[in-house]
Amino acid sequence: MITRKTSRGIIVLAVLTIVSLWGSRERVDESPLPVADVDPKFNYVLRDFEIQFFDEQGQPALSMRAPLLRNDPDLELGTIESPVVKLHQVDAVWNLTAETATVTADKEHIQLLGQVNIQRQELATGNWSELDTRDVSVEVTPQTATTDKPVTVFDGYNHVSGIGMDLDMKTNTFALKQQVRATYAIN
Repeated sequence: MITRKTSRGIIVLAVLTIVSLWGSRERVDESPLPVADVDPKFNYVLRDFEIQFFDEQGQPALSMRAPLLRNDPDLELGTIESPVVKLHQVDAVWNLTAETATVTADKEHIQLLGQVNIQRQELATGNWSELDTRDVSVEVTPQTATTDKPVTVFDGYNHVSGIGMDLDMKTNTFALKQQVRATYAIN
């Protein structure tokens, strides 16, 4: 048999439970108000990110992945660790890797820092060429790159080296600036 004191305790406990459930339900139903006037210049860090840009026809134009991206809104500069950049063209794909990179806020200027490797592979033939250097400045829209550091180029047969380079990725041409040496394979 339940005593009068126990039954009152059960009733009080039931009433408190109902009030608690009703109170928590009301807070859940409140939707947050939209925030206005948010400053778009945030200081942020992205880990294991991948970003893709598409051309006017919706085809991939440029993709980038890396384990870490830090954005500094005061400098308007993004710093990327171990970036892998892939530039898609109609007839070829360019792969660019570096130890680190910086990207301007307008995403038009990329500075590849440390050891830089640039590979180009023709889609139709599979022919490839590889370029190794350091510290490369890339202009995104004109698809050009420059460096004043030692450069080596190898295409599986021929080897060319020099100091400094201007590279035009649209026309697949490059010019070594000084101390050029070449070894050509003769078939």
